[in-house]
Amino acid sequence: MTAAPPAPGRNRPTTWIVLTVALGAAVIGLAIWAAVLQSDQDDVNAASAAQIEELEQENAQLTQQVADLEQQLADAQADAEAAATDAQTQLDAAQEQYESVAAELGSTNTALADSQAELDRLADEAAAALEEAEGATASAEQRVQAQQARAELAEACLAAVADVLQRIYAADDPAEALDEAADDLEQIAEDCDQAA
Repeated sequence: MTAAPPAPGRNRPTTWIVLTVALGAAVIGLAIWAAVLQSDQDDVNAASAAQIEELEQENAQLTQQVADLEQQLADAQADAEAAATDAQTQLDAAQEQYESVAAELGSTNTALADSQAELDRLADEAAAALEEAEGATASAEQRVQAQQARAELAEACLAAVADVLQRIYAADDPAEALDEAADDLEQIAEDCDQAA
């Protein structure tokens, strides 16, 4: 005896159930995958926002540092200009005094023998410092050094003239002492005129 074949209607509901379960599993899998992607996207966004905030803070710090450096440079330039103006004023006053003394001595200008080496050295330093300070890349410090060198030379010129005057006034015969000091005074005049 042969077994009866299964009824044709019983196999269909099982297929639909399997398909429905598979489709449900696929939908659940897609939902989990979308949730994972969203979580990853949120992490990326949070990291990007943190990096942007950090870069903005660094930019603010750099901007402040630049502003501070610009202020320091402006202060240094103002100080250098004030020092240069002061040194120039001193040099002008020294030159005026020197010219007055030279006029009193009959416009004869020279240097003392013991002051000559110092005057030459100071004149060379002043000329070198001025040449360096006048360059296109000269710094404020170089300009101050140049003005200081000029002021030192002016002081040396005054000291040399004072020495000559003291020697003349201390002499028994001032006219003879003036004649003897004429060469020294002339040398002082040449050195100090170079510096001016």
